[in-house]
Amino acid sequence: MTIRSTLVTLLDGAEAMRIDAFLRDSPFAAYQQSRAWPLAAPRHPRREWRYFAAYDGEALVGACVIRATRLALGAWLATIQRGPIVHDPAQLAPVLAELARALRVAGCCSVQIGPRVRGRALPQMAEAMRATGFAPLPPADQALHHVTGIVWLDKPEDEILAGFKQRARRALRSADKAGIVVRPVDGPDDLAAYQRLLDAFHASRPDYDRSGQADARAQSALVAALGGAMLLAEREGSPIGAHAFVRQADEAIWLSLATIDRDGASPGYPLLWAGMRAARDLGCVGYDLAGLPDGAPADPGEAGRLQFKTAFAPHRRQMPPMQMAALAPLRHTMLLGARRAYRALRKRRGEAHG
Repeated sequence: MTIRSTLVTLLDGAEAMRIDAFLRDSPFAAYQQSRAWPLAAPRHPRREWRYFAAYDGEALVGACVIRATRLALGAWLATIQRGPIVHDPAQLAPVLAELARALRVAGCCSVQIGPRVRGRALPQMAEAMRATGFAPLPPADQALHHVTGIVWLDKPEDEILAGFKQRARRALRSADKAGIVVRPVDGPDDLAAYQRLLDAFHASRPDYDRSGQADARAQSALVAALGGAMLLAEREGSPIGAHAFVRQADEAIWLSLATIDRDGASPGYPLLWAGMRAARDLGCVGYDLAGLPDGAPADPGEAGRLQFKTAFAPHRRQMPPMQMAALAPLRHTMLLGARRAYRALRKRRGEAHG
């Protein structure tokens, strides 16, 4: 096999459409590995985006969306969230080798990857990462979850509902008795209400990291590009909750969920159930709850989120943690060490002023 590749800052025309289809149709597809994501992701002054494609002859065998973070001395860090993408697990090793070569030539000193791989493909793809020089990042540097919960939707609705824990079914009945209704977001006024709910939810939970979350307008664009839904929960005409999911391959994954709980009836449960029903109608066979802790919850907030998610009795899925390879070892050690020290100092200063 002889692999060639392209690494560009812009895709257009027929080749862009070909890469779009390749990314979308892989069994390991993820919304972060789409051209829609760079348009939706939060902006940062030191970040830009690049697109990589690997070919065996004329066959496209691998591709990814790369977040490029500028470092000192003209170097940069490549972060490939939920990628690179392949269709055949056996292709990952040669694609990774070519990716590393292309990035090194382009001045990249370090690359982080985290394919959305699970199940039978996990051992083979994990070995491909190890064999091409990648190793897991330390737990404190893991920016993405690698354990999640999946609620299977490939069954009648009453069977899905029966599989929930009693507390979820009870919460759904309580929400119904309280008059909570869920409907799709419709128009700019609803998007503004969605954003207000996001802002209020996160203001009440300052420990919750939302730095990588798109705002309501960007989530709407992502859903429009990839499929999914945005939902509002109302009580007596007032918005009290919001939830969005996006499609990736044959599954749905939630993007955001924000609620204002009143009188003991939580809108979170009917919102998530409505999302699952909408995803099932789109042909999705599973609903990804966007992360579970790998071990005991780290704080009361995480414990509360875990209690909410486990009420839906999800299947536990393991994925590989984010991995890193040093492409220019000296610059990698110097620049990434300085970056880590700066972040630690900034965190300590924030805690001191908190």
